[in-house]
Amino acid sequence: MFQLTLSNVGISNIVRCLNVKDKSNDDLTCEVLKICFEKFGVGDVVKHFTSHIMYLLRHEKDCVRRLAAEEVYKSVMADLSLLPVPEYIDIFVAVAQMLTLSNVGISNIVRCLNVKDKSNDDLTCEVLKICFEKFGVGDVVKHFTSHIMYLLRHEKDCVRRLAAEEVYKSVMADLSLLPVPEYIDIFVAVAQMVCDKDVGVANKAIIITSNLQFEAYPKILEEMKIALEHNSSSKCNAYEVVINISLKSYELFKLCVDNGYFQHMVEELKSNDVLYQLNILELLSRLSVKPYSINYLVKDGALERIAALIGDLRNNPLGGLLIPGYIKFFASIAHYYPKEIFEKYPILLDSLFNAIESGEQTILPVALDALGFIGITIEGKLCLTAVGSPFIQAIEKIGLLIRNSPAEIKIRALYCYASLISIEKDTACQGPVDQRVTLMTREWFRSLNKESDAMETLLGICKIPFPDIKLAAYSLLDAVCQHLWGKELVARVAGFVEFLLDRSIDKSKEAKEARYDIIKRLSQSSVFDDSILTRLQTYVEEGPFYSDTTLQVAMEEGN
Repeated sequence: MFQLTLSNVGISNIVRCLNVKDKSNDDLTCEVLKICFEKFGVGDVVKHFTSHIMYLLRHEKDCVRRLAAEEVYKSVMADLSLLPVPEYIDIFVAVAQMLTLSNVGISNIVRCLNVKDKSNDDLTCEVLKICFEKFGVGDVVKHFTSHIMYLLRHEKDCVRRLAAEEVYKSVMADLSLLPVPEYIDIFVAVAQMVCDKDVGVANKAIIITSNLQFEAYPKILEEMKIALEHNSSSKCNAYEVVINISLKSYELFKLCVDNGYFQHMVEELKSNDVLYQLNILELLSRLSVKPYSINYLVKDGALERIAALIGDLRNNPLGGLLIPGYIKFFASIAHYYPKEIFEKYPILLDSLFNAIESGEQTILPVALDALGFIGITIEGKLCLTAVGSPFIQAIEKIGLLIRNSPAEIKIRALYCYASLISIEKDTACQGPVDQRVTLMTREWFRSLNKESDAMETLLGICKIPFPDIKLAAYSLLDAVCQHLWGKELVARVAGFVEFLLDRSIDKSKEAKEARYDIIKRLSQSSVFDDSILTRLQTYVEEGPFYSDTTLQVAMEEGN
């Protein structure tokens, strides 16, 4: 019998005994195979009888599967290089699938990560991943909590990433899967991973930590302060978590305040790291949507300190890089509270109007976006008008930019103008439009070209064949046509309606839809005579994508 161990045929004959209907001798066959395998060197059984091992690993008999797994285990524990991954990946997958039902099996795999030779950590990680995939959501963290804790703190990126993914799946599926009292150590470990050197791990930690139950945060916010001792990237990751949870409720916001995170963020604006400052400003700007957070920034003096920093930028050689960030920050708040910001922090408006007047290409796009964002609401329009001369000069400058600027600036200026003139983008405004707004917007539109006809100028821009410019021009035209005075101006310009009704001009889906929306708006107006109204209404009935070809095909199908 022992001579058969040197023969593939002999082993095959023994294995064949396991494939008969009578299973009464499986235990004996297993013992015979075990004696045979013991005559081979470590790893040789798997190497020489790979197909047999695959069969044995999937056998219905426990002792058979255990025997095959033991051969793989001996090889792996002796020297992982004995079984190169590309050649034996199917073996590893089969073992992993079998071991998912065994805590001992998972423990043995995890133990492979705790050896001096780290060359096979990637393989071990892949095997663990296959094992974990066999469990239901949350079960890996529940059944192997201590292992997950170990994996979360492992030196290998792929290992930490694997463990974080299991926690992520549980948290995002159902928060009740992992009760806070029982798994708080897991959550704290993940929270501290926001400063992980692997970006993927850090990003996953941010998402997990931002979506936990309320009772987890007192301890997490305390323990996450460790991130504030790391580099600027780690600090920003911690700040992002703080902002995310602050927006959930006033109670969580207060908890973040009590832990000193916001004071730390404002103080860090004194850093010499430009990118770091800009990231902090962008994160802080997200607080503008919650009144309680703005009230805190005002009462605490944070806005006052940030406004003072804008004044200091004039003496800062890097000020040109920082001004756009500060403009965006204050504009995000002024969008919701224009009156308060204009009155208390006039330096914001000075910086904004100076940026537009200077025409400096690095600042101008942000300044145009900011002005449009502030002026998109009715209250914003009224507050801007109250500023007087500086705003009028800015409007005239934007009109000049629309007429005589490179494509990128022209597009931003058109969208800015559209936001200022539109009265439908303010979701908070209901009921009749304030007559002051009607008069203001009409005057602003005239500033598009005071030397000629503003609507003819807009028609000329709409005819520019570049898609991005055309869409921006249509956006402005749509804003103008929200007003009665706008529709009247369209009716007065010779050829404007004919241009709009010409379906051959626009090729892109976006342009056709934008044009259709404008025509639909005009078709409901009484400023046109009956013949024009009929043509406009016919266009609307036919839809945005109608063509003569469509009609021809329809007629042919009918015939």
